[in-house]
Amino acid sequence: MSVVGVVCALFLLISFTPLTSHTTWSLATRGEAILATGSLPTTDVTQSLSQGLPVHETAWLSSIFWAIIARQSFEAITWATTILASISLITIAVSLWMRTRNSLFTGTGTLWFAIFAWGSLGLGSATLLVLPLWISLILLTLKDRWAPSIMTAIVQVAVIVLWANFDASVFVGVGFLVCVAIGNAVQLLVEHHFQSKPLLTDRRFQISLITAETAIVATLFTPLGTGLWTDLWQNFSVMGTLLDFVTPVGVCWVVLFVTIGILIAKRTDNRVLVEAGVVAVFGLLALLAADMIVWLGPLTALVLIPRLQQALSIGVDPIIAPAMEEADGKPPVLRFAYSLGAVLLIWIVFALSPLSGSLLGREPRAIGNLFKQEVPLAATAYLRKNPVEGRVFAPAIWGDLLRSDYGGQADVFATSSMKNLPQQAKYDYNRITRGESIWQEASQRYNIDALVVDKTTQTAMLETVREPNENWHVGFEDDRSLVLRRNGS
Repeated sequence: MSVVGVVCALFLLISFTPLTSHTTWSLATRGEAILATGSLPTTDVTQSLSQGLPVHETAWLSSIFWAIIARQSFEAITWATTILASISLITIAVSLWMRTRNSLFTGTGTLWFAIFAWGSLGLGSATLLVLPLWISLILLTLKDRWAPSIMTAIVQVAVIVLWANFDASVFVGVGFLVCVAIGNAVQLLVEHHFQSKPLLTDRRFQISLITAETAIVATLFTPLGTGLWTDLWQNFSVMGTLLDFVTPVGVCWVVLFVTIGILIAKRTDNRVLVEAGVVAVFGLLALLAADMIVWLGPLTALVLIPRLQQALSIGVDPIIAPAMEEADGKPPVLRFAYSLGAVLLIWIVFALSPLSGSLLGREPRAIGNLFKQEVPLAATAYLRKNPVEGRVFAPAIWGDLLRSDYGGQADVFATSSMKNLPQQAKYDYNRITRGESIWQEASQRYNIDALVVDKTTQTAMLETVREPNENWHVGFEDDRSLVLRRNGS
């Protein structure tokens, strides 16, 4: 019951999580372009200023998926997000229960995974689609960890092929398989006193090595081919956003390495060193690039939690003996009561969640409840009803929503794909955002007919554009945003 309660609470939290102003809209816009032309775009379709600069579409299946979902309604996006997130959550919980049969370790592992993963996920992101694939890859590897089979290797490669077409983050899965192959090699060398012949003839090493090599080749089975790795190489960076330790995620990261230390100190065989080593590699990468936390969460929960249970010599939950068992062999009354209570809890949580709206006949949620407060809904609605002929200058993270169908497909200066802009455009964007007085000159050069200002984060720019100007007027303003329009536009 405790595990069911944890999963239900997390499910309810996910189902009410509001949408952001990017990720979904950027993917949906790119997906609409693919569906319209029947081919992958070679330039950034979200920014007209990027035309002429080559761009690889490395998440074409994800883009198509979110474009189709976004066509339905905003509620459909929240449903899809909740369902995808819940699949990963339930898979983790069920897998941990099957491996530990202990509610404490199952609940702890599920919470650990949730803290690591969900804090770093954007709703409607490609990662939501590939996270179940990542979890499946880990489970397949653990299933035949010490007795690998050809069939498991084939399924692993199939997962990599699907992942490669969903998102370029497939390099994480390939890296994991390579780490496993290297770990097997090191362990076998130690066992055979660093003799190479037993290593080369060992079936475990052969299959893990062939799987890793085949997985690398499998990433080429995409419309991009080698272009997928070309894009990865061009955008590769060892350093990303550094992990902040004064956060729940940072505390979990510290606990993770304490756990690794306990496992190594209490190990009963060298297999623990291999598994802990693979997790430690991902943990160190997450220290340099916080985005890796999304991949570290499932790996930590599925690999280390069962090992921690063994190291601490904690067994499975005790089986409660019923006071009496029915003569006809039916399930014990007490056990049935627990099952009934779990089903009732699941139904209550489902009834409270937005997913039950169509089934129970509730009215859809108001649009203001679907988005985070920082999303400029009112300004977006204004621009959709009063379209601008020229270009719209807005914060890059707002550009995705303004460029989408909901935003009237405005020709925005920048979106969250700002890295694809020409260098001069990036430079001018930063200068205008900082509040420098070049905005009028830049508006002539880039054919900007409207400026959307974030009154919370762009205070310097707000002061600059508020200065009296006979060529511009305020078209819309609320507590969140200001829309300044060129006269006659």
